[in-house]
Amino acid sequence: MEGLKRRLEGEIEIRVAGGDAFHEILLTRPHHISNVNPEFVQACEVHEGSFGKQGSKICWRYTLDGKALIAKEILELIDEENKMIRFNVIEGDLLKDYKYFVITYQVIPKDEEKSLVKWILEYEKLHPGVPEPTTLMDALVRVAKEIDDHHHRQAK
Repeated sequence: MEGLKRRLEGEIEIRVAGGDAFHEILLTRPHHISNVNPEFVQACEVHEGSFGKQGSKICWRYTLDGKALIAKEILELIDEENKMIRFNVIEGDLLKDYKYFVITYQVIPKDEEKSLVKWILEYEKLHPGVPEPTTLMDALVRVAKEIDDHHHRQAK
């Protein structure tokens, strides 16, 4: 079943100052995303540990394709130098279709005015009929742009 292991990448350009803000929000204040994009994220709660600490368990309540969903994740890796975080999904709706599901993002400086937010989804489908998680990727890319826009509105 090696052919069911996949990797999907997406990225979006944001303003450079927004890169630091984006990383800081996802690391230490992910519960604020529901203020920026309540259509996608309704809640983010710590179930064990604390925001911004490796090994913490975080539960997301979100809506995708009109369905209310839950994902419980371990904050598996924090790389401050490279502004990268990796979440490993350990419970929830994604695991109904995937054997494992890992979500990584990284903020990559591009030039003096722009950065890239890169999302990587790594997963293994339970069977060939499981769809690719493209709507989740689209939502993650959109939320990065909305956090950037929100940050710049607040800075003015």
